Amino acid sequence: MKREVIGNMIKLQTNAFGTFALKDSKIIEKILFPRENLVEIAKRLRKIEFSFCDEESELIKLLERKGIKELFVKNPERFQDLNVGIKFMEYKDKLKGEENIFNIGEQIGLSKEEIIKFLRNVEIELTKLKLKERSWDRILIQSINTLNDLEDATNILMEHLREWYSLNFPELEKIVKNPKLYAVSILGTDKIKGINLDESLRKKIEERKKKSFGMEFYENDKEIVNKFALCFLKLYETKEEIEKYIEDIMKENAPNITALVGPLLGARLISLAGSLKKLALMPSSTIQILGAENAFFKFLKTKKNPPKHGIIFQLPEIRTANKKIRGKLSRTLAGKLSIAAKADYYKGNFIGDKLREEFLRRVNTLKLGEKGK
Repeated sequence: MKREVIGNMIKLQTNAFGTFALKDSKIIEKILFPRENLVEIAKRLRKIEFSFCDEESELIKLLERKGIKELFVKNPERFQDLNVGIKFMEYKDKLKGEENIFNIGEQIGLSKEEIIKFLRNVEIELTKLKLKERSWDRILIQSINTLNDLEDATNILMEHLREWYSLNFPELEKIVKNPKLYAVSILGTDKIKGINLDESLRKKIEERKKKSFGMEFYENDKEIVNKFALCFLKLYETKEEIEKYIEDIMKENAPNITALVGPLLGARLISLAGSLKKLALMPSSTIQILGAENAFFKFLKTKKNPPKHGIIFQLPEIRTANKKIRGKLSRTLAGKLSIAAKADYYKGNFIGDKLREEFLRRVNTLKLGEKGK
């Protein structure tokens, strides 16, 4: 039997007119917004999408002093940082929002025409405010898409650089695996923008080059290859700067996701979802296969080999795990990501380290189980 009794519950509703405590659709307490300042009203309405405004806090504390123990609200999560002794319960309006706001408007003495005009003006200001806002996740999505393209570009350029320079010094490819150090080695310097070649590595390169089986490069050959290597280094440096930029954005705006899976994988998940909000509202089963949409649609068509994971496969703990436990680890991680995304979107407490610890515990448990078989 459901505990909620519609007729007896006290509901909190905040709209363009102010914040109201309602019982049986009647106002029992209220704090009105400054109706003459549409910009301030728009700011309050924007704020309550994620948190609570000062008027809500004041009204809730007033209700607490009057002995109210439970309050029905939409999106209880946004009140989690409000230190009061009231329990916030979820409710879904049976009436349309327009009907509720007209009912409240009439109770505070406004005509239908005044309500419509006022709401239209507030909506215009709210739209202006949203358009001016800095959307960090839209910036993040553009950044991660650019980074993905840069990674593809640098991989292709490094492949061509290795093939080209291997005509002169083929042995270098086996000595230096790191692409950045490979380019530095070609340029023949031990310091380019803070890059230092290890002394023993430098000597090894010099000694091996003297015995190289590569063809001779003329001065114009060396010059153009050096320019190509320098171009690669500049592009690679830009890639590293964008990685740092993404890391800073993620740490500030999605700290829980960052702590759980790292900034770059977290950013790619947000990009695939379309926004942090969409990721937070996704079921964990969808998060689990983000990036594997083609494989999932193939499964729907053939009913064979459903994908166990999408882009979360990039996480080392999943990528290096035995195939038999990857599916279980992916489900666990997707569940933790769902919690982390909600905590980040609703500006909740930092729980990223705790989620990471729980996930690693699950990894160890499953690996020990595999060894015991």
